[in-house]
Amino acid sequence: MDKAKWTAQSRRRNLAALVLGFVLLYGMMQTGLISMQYQGIMITIGIYVLLAASLNLTTGVLGELVLGHAGFMSIGAYTAALFTLHMDLPGMVEFPLALLVGGGLAAVFGVFIGMPALRLRGDYLAIVTLAFGEIIKELVNCLLVGWDSRGLHVALNLTGDKSIADLGLETEGIAIIKGAQGATSTATISTFTAGFVLVLITLFVVLNLKDSRAGRAIMALRDNSIAAESVGLNLTKYK
Repeated sequence: MDKAKWTAQSRRRNLAALVLGFVLLYGMMQTGLISMQYQGIMITIGIYVLLAASLNLTTGVLGELVLGHAGFMSIGAYTAALFTLHMDLPGMVEFPLALLVGGGLAAVFGVFIGMPALRLRGDYLAIVTLAFGEIIKELVNCLLVGWDSRGLHVALNLTGDKSIADLGLETEGIAIIKGAQGATSTATISTFTAGFVLVLITLFVVLNLKDSRAGRAIMALRDNSIAAESVGLNLTKYK
């Protein structure tokens, strides 16, 4: 059996195991064998599976140490939270739209950070991406956001002496982001089923990218960037 057939069969077995596991867990949830607390934990596990699969693209497939994924995750998560808080739409519509909006803004920041970092490698790339993640973390920890009839109120608690009260919200106003306490007043619309579907989509995209022409070029850069460049591969483009 050649490698391609073995890989295809292995993937089909893994996919079948994933689907079987989902059916089993979903049945246990519906019958009450898994509590709401553990259902919430499994949603979080799905989120980290998505992060691990995406990190594998840069660290595993490309072979570069990138440490800014948490920053991009924060941008997408807070953007999605703000979007869902002010959109009076059904959950089946609101949830995918929130994913697109949050992912889109995170992608914009990815391009913004990626352009100057494309020519870096090794420790230098790790330092730049780590710095980005730390900057986002500190900004989020200082961010105060509220909403009332006058609109959105935003402040940065850089000195540590501000609170939500300093936003001057009206009586009926709500606090959305309370610094290090994170986002509040947001309804939970994520589900275990949605998380499972997103994991499958992510794995499908990652595996197909890896097997594509671009994926083989990226792995060539990982194995020997000098040899890859000598045969005409554009390092910056594929990074």
